[in-house]
Amino acid sequence: MKTFYIFLTLWIFIGCSAPKSYILDNKSVPVVNTTLSQSIGIKTIELPQYLLGKEIPFLQHDNQIIYLKDKKWATYLDEHLTNRIVSTIQKSFSTPKVYKYPQNTSIKPDIIIQITINKFIATKNSVVLDATCSRNGKSRLFAIKKSLNSQEDIIETMNSAFNDLEKKLVEGLGNP
Repeated sequence: MKTFYIFLTLWIFIGCSAPKSYILDNKSVPVVNTTLSQSIGIKTIELPQYLLGKEIPFLQHDNQIIYLKDKKWATYLDEHLTNRIVSTIQKSFSTPKVYKYPQNTSIKPDIIIQITINKFIATKNSVVLDATCSRNGKSRLFAIKKSLNSQEDIIETMNSAFNDLEKKLVEGLGNP
């Protein structure tokens, strides 16, 4: 019986270790020397189906997605990335007139931004981020590809790709 308890204890501590949780965090906010007097509403980012859960996808072959077993997102990406875009634009322009739309206001903002991520996934040697960003109905396509050294760098490389998307959005707002 004592052996059973020892085995059970080891199984709990070794065999049932929880996966690590990750977030995409922007530590390098682009700063623009332009003041925005317009209000900006950010709609919730639209994601492909494979990004709607907390599992982190990996494109194993051209058409086969697997999910990493030992890594998970700490939050749902659509909500997290939307909040991150709002925060980044607020900090970039030092303006409090940036908010989620339509959730946080009943007043229509001057600029409405809708981001649709068509592809955001790691492959064997890169991370690909393809997105459509719409500003008051005018769309622009973004195709970002970052080299990936190993599976250990997936989160960092995805973060870098999303940083590039944010930088391009901020630059576009600063240069209408």
